[in-house]
Amino acid sequence: MIDLNTIEQIRNTDIIEYFEKYNNFTFAHQNNAYRCCQHPSLAVKDNRLSWYWHSKNIGGYGVLDYLIKIERLNFLDAVEKVSGSNINFIQNPISTQPQKSLFLPEKATIAYRRLYAYLCKTRGIDSHIISTLIHEKKIYEDKRGNIVFVGYDENSIAKFACLRGTYTDTQFRMDCAGSDKKYSFNMTYSDSEKLYIFEAPIDALAHATLENIIAGNKNAWLNDNRISLGGTSCIALDKYLEINSTARELIFCLDNDNTGREAAVSMARKYADKNYYTRLESSRNKDYSDDLICYRNSNNSGG
Repeated sequence: MIDLNTIEQIRNTDIIEYFEKYNNFTFAHQNNAYRCCQHPSLAVKDNRLSWYWHSKNIGGYGVLDYLIKIERLNFLDAVEKVSGSNINFIQNPISTQPQKSLFLPEKATIAYRRLYAYLCKTRGIDSHIISTLIHEKKIYEDKRGNIVFVGYDENSIAKFACLRGTYTDTQFRMDCAGSDKKYSFNMTYSDSEKLYIFEAPIDALAHATLENIIAGNKNAWLNDNRISLGGTSCIALDKYLEINSTARELIFCLDNDNTGREAAVSMARKYADKNYYTRLESSRNKDYSDDLICYRNSNNSGG
């Protein structure tokens, strides 16, 4: 049985070292990133954790994300593969370097047509929620038509941002340069003890929309708080709980797949041991975004 401390160490394994020893990849450092010599479209950021394979339009954080997304291993097999290697685990290597300034993409100069079209029409998100988040500068559309989700620190300074593409025929997601994952995107509006926890920002928005629908009230979503982890790492949650001491009930709403379920169980146990009340809340489909789409489609068809 692999303990939670080992899993957290694995999440912070130097992915360059792993690639070099077990994939026989070599890297050249160019323009604040490591480029793979064998696969030029594979890049690893200076923190030696965040990676993006441009030709595949797939990115992630750490070796576990790589093994799950690229090599198609389930969560436990990925953990066992790394723990069985001879890689030296590196605890938080990002902390050994000064945090670089966040690079926020330039905002679109016209109305956010693609943002609204994607979030409202394609994903079914409540337009009132979107307008509120835009007003608070938590989301916006960049000049390339991507949606930018922004996370702030305790002093309301932007420290994290991630991109979501708006084309329906391809998936594009990545963190912006200089992002500090401790300050991931969140929706905090009340003193509620409940905190709903998701992998992706869009799932948090979908869950908020469903709450409005169930309550029949466009402001119902403001009664609860939500956070996106930007994956399945606990880094953002730890920082959130440090800043927001009112949160005592943690509701894990991670993706309804092997990776999400395994991570949710591990996190629930970890924080229960820290005297939080924890529970799992699973979507019917892969995630809450899919649940909302299914609800909208059923409602529109009269089902």
